[in-house]
Amino acid sequence: MGWNEFLHDSQSSDHGVQIYSSVGELAESVSAYLAAGFEAGEPALVVARPKNWESFAGALEQRGWDPAVAEVSGLLTLVDAGTALEAIMEEGNPSATRFAEVIGGLIDQVGDRHPGARIRAVGEMVDILCLRGRPEAAFALEELWNDLARTRNFALLCGYRLDVFDPAAQAVALPGVCDSHSHVRAAADPTRLAQAVDRALHDVLGASEAGEVYSSVGREVEDKRVPVAQLILMWVSANLPNLSGRVLAAARMHYEQPAVSRSH
Repeated sequence: MGWNEFLHDSQSSDHGVQIYSSVGELAESVSAYLAAGFEAGEPALVVARPKNWESFAGALEQRGWDPAVAEVSGLLTLVDAGTALEAIMEEGNPSATRFAEVIGGLIDQVGDRHPGARIRAVGEMVDILCLRGRPEAAFALEELWNDLARTRNFALLCGYRLDVFDPAAQAVALPGVCDSHSHVRAAADPTRLAQAVDRALHDVLGASEAGEVYSSVGREVEDKRVPVAQLILMWVSANLPNLSGRVLAAARMHYEQPAVSRSH
């Protein structure tokens, strides 16, 4: 299942993540995901930062849905991500017990109002933790969501504001983000990202070595959870640390100034 299929036809236990550089990118995915659910009669639980929710709500309105009406009708349950995060933390880390009580309780409340319906959840608590420099805590929270999905009927969309061309993000945060999710969108324009990474590899490594890199990640490509371009950037960061900075810089340049990919 690709990203568009995830947004429009999410199944129970699906767990997607949007890597974004501007809130507008995330709002586009969130609004498509929520609107598709509302059209199918699926309720939503949105755990978001208030300022980001303003962008989500505006994008949802452009798709013909009034968030205020959806909230009053019980189709939408909106929760402040910062408040929810504080409620589930214990000694600086997410507590499984508190998460089950707070987030599990909210999922159950929505489920009780809509018996038998799949719930579409949106979560920003993990992004808050990551932005605080706590990626390990964010990944622990992702696993709590995954555990909850084994006993509840919901899909989940997360967002992380990360720079895919930043060496630290590729080395530290992004591998864990990708491992925690069933569907990954690594950039607003996946085709442009793929072209940019391909051109960067040829610029820095040359055609022969670029081909070897693609071969090295070939086995990971088979599950199709993570875009090939993102797998390449993580592989280069892990295995070619002396060259990864140059590859990432070249990829950024090509992404920001897109050009037609070379033929092979």
